[in-house]
Amino acid sequence: MIDRNENSQLEVLIFPIEDWEGFDKLIEYMGNEFEAVVLEKIEGPYSRRYILSAKGKEFELIHDDGYGNYLLAPTKESELTIMEIAKDLEFRLND
Repeated sequence: MIDRNENSQLEVLIFPIEDWEGFDKLIEYMGNEFEAVVLEKIEGPYSRRYILSAKGKEFELIHDDGYGNYLLAPTKESELTIMEIAKDLEFRLND
């Protein structure tokens, strides 16, 4: 599901991989397929937020126990990167 939050930032909810363990798998996948690098890790008891960089753009992978895993484009410039990741994930998960 693709949406915009209250700050007009693009969010892509990853329904098929919505658990805590799936977050780690998503980090590994983005590192392998998009050469994404983790720049910062923010860990909490019920949430995780990693700031990543791929293709020269920063974006975030966030896990919230009540919401699941989702990608966030904090800038307009990073929207294309997370859309590319989302399309690749959709292809792989439906294959």
